[in-house]
Amino acid sequence: MFKTNKIVVLIGGGPVARTIPNLIKGLPIVAVDGGLDSCISYSMVPNYFIGDMDSASSSAKQYAKLNKIPSNFVAEQETTDFEKALMYVDAAGYVCLGFLDGRLDHSLAVLHVIQKQSHKRPILLLGSEDVVLTGPNDFCISLPVGERVSIWPLGKVSFEYSTGLLYSLKKIKMVQGNQIGTSNSVSENSVQIILSEENRGTYLIILSYIYFDNLFMLIGGLSTPK
Repeated sequence: MFKTNKIVVLIGGGPVARTIPNLIKGLPIVAVDGGLDSCISYSMVPNYFIGDMDSASSSAKQYAKLNKIPSNFVAEQETTDFEKALMYVDAAGYVCLGFLDGRLDHSLAVLHVIQKQSHKRPILLLGSEDVVLTGPNDFCISLPVGERVSIWPLGKVSFEYSTGLLYSLKKIKMVQGNQIGTSNSVSENSVQIILSEENRGTYLIILSYIYFDNLFMLIGGLSTPK
């Protein structure tokens, strides 16, 4: 188990297409299986290495051994490496690189794991095109008018109201296969989304990757105990 009261950066085995954002430099780094190779490529020494170790290269595993990086080999195949990381890394929140791009089935598995999570610690995923945040009960952000904002339900999600969106979420109930919220648009500079008190589902806020810093600044105040 790796524990910290800080936000942790999880590096996965998928493509890490962009330069590492300055805001996350200095945070604890966890290499998730094949993500160890990405860490080496970006000259980052992780604080922890976890996974079933079937994706990391032999040279990367030797690197972890030589550098005495604490490692957790979890052999069972009932969970993905991403889920293993969330299970064995106790942190204030998670910034995840290398989990959105690449194989579609891997990205879908990441969303599946997020939907399963019982705790409400924030998860922020950065890809080549998008940045994705697990939506809190009360969400507020300033964005330029006309920017794309997509809301994607994981399970059944009940919204109380929204402000600043072209298409209102007032009293909307979303669920995959019925109603989703892709390609909404900012109509006022301040966007607010409020969930209904009866809500039991999780949702994702999806923005252009250029708003990574904006969402990262939000997540420090969103975490709750596991």
